[in-house]
Amino acid sequence: MFLLCFLLWILFNGRITLEILLFGIVVSSAVYAASYALLGYTVQKDLALAKKLPEIILLFFVLLREIIKSNLGVIKAVYSRKQPEPHYAEFDTTLKKNGTRVALADCITLTPGTITGTLDGNHYVIHCLNQEMLDGLEPERRVFTDQLIKFEGREEAQP
Repeated sequence: MFLLCFLLWILFNGRITLEILLFGIVVSSAVYAASYALLGYTVQKDLALAKKLPEIILLFFVLLREIIKSNLGVIKAVYSRKQPEPHYAEFDTTLKKNGTRVALADCITLTPGTITGTLDGNHYVIHCLNQEMLDGLEPERRVFTDQLIKFEGREEAQP
């Protein structure tokens, strides 16, 4: 967390000088101390999250690929002369942790043409732009779920 804050400080300043570096260390330390005191951040949690960095990066690239595919579907829907027929889909997931369930809802919402309407425990209600998006939701959801299951530390989905 400290390193991330410090790197963002340098990035947002746009240049590196001794004053910026020293002030960045002070500000980043203050943000980290406040996060530690108020939000429960600890060095152990930071290290555990750092170990999962490869899964986070992989999920980012999977999300990017799905966003591109969904954008192409939305472009196709916009330029077709057919009137859009929105649909709702409901499903349950096998994800165990609240954080990964929310991450799945965010991934679905970030892909164009779909939005998570409701997340209640393991139950999701998704709004899709058209039938084609609804048909594409299952493979998309499966890809995200598989990545998030690995992030939880499990090997595969449980029935």
